[in-house]
Amino acid sequence: MSALISIPPQALPILTTLIGLGGLTVGIHSFTNPLSAARIYGVPTNSTSVLTSTLFPSAPTTTSSSSSTSTSTPGSLPTSTNTNTNTPTPEQNAYIHALGIRNLTTGLSIIALTSYWHITLHNSAPAIRLAVQRALGIVILVFSFVPIVDAWVCWRVSTSIPKSDFRRSDVKGKGGNADRDREAEFNIWAAGIGRRAGMLHALRSLVWIAGGLWCFYG
Repeated sequence: MSALISIPPQALPILTTLIGLGGLTVGIHSFTNPLSAARIYGVPTNSTSVLTSTLFPSAPTTTSSSSSTSTSTPGSLPTSTNTNTNTPTPEQNAYIHALGIRNLTTGLSIIALTSYWHITLHNSAPAIRLAVQRALGIVILVFSFVPIVDAWVCWRVSTSIPKSDFRRSDVKGKGGNADRDREAEFNIWAAGIGRRAGMLHALRSLVWIAGGLWCFYG
């Protein structure tokens, strides 16, 4: 295995530090800007959507009045006169903050192990250095299951959008319930957020798996 990993060993602490800093940054971002962090996690912040009702079945629904107007541009969140639809509900905030704490602890654990391992490179016997390095590899490999599951959840929920929403979006404005039209439009937008977040989580898991294997076998 070590023959397959020919990257200079000096780059290994850099990689593990970046992995830890990534988790730490996203964790802090979850508290400073929950709305933006929710999109990173793949959680749409609108309680009328199918995705939100799947993750938060007890969340209260918010709908705009039949006289509300909605506008949207490609790739943007549909907007309406109801300003509460873009505000995370208490359930969503709790979920986002829980994910933030998870990322904070993960990032701090990896950074702490990397720092200790870096110290052992100069002050400890080779056996101790190898033990710490492999411990770091085990931690990263175990934590790599988190983005794998995140990717699976985001992809699974994003595909739960009923086909009727896509058909309704195609005939939007040609009659029917205005509230239901806007809900269908949001669900389609939220599904796109979920798919993009799923791909991001999947790519992140590959980096973590590579880093963990490198630490354990390198």
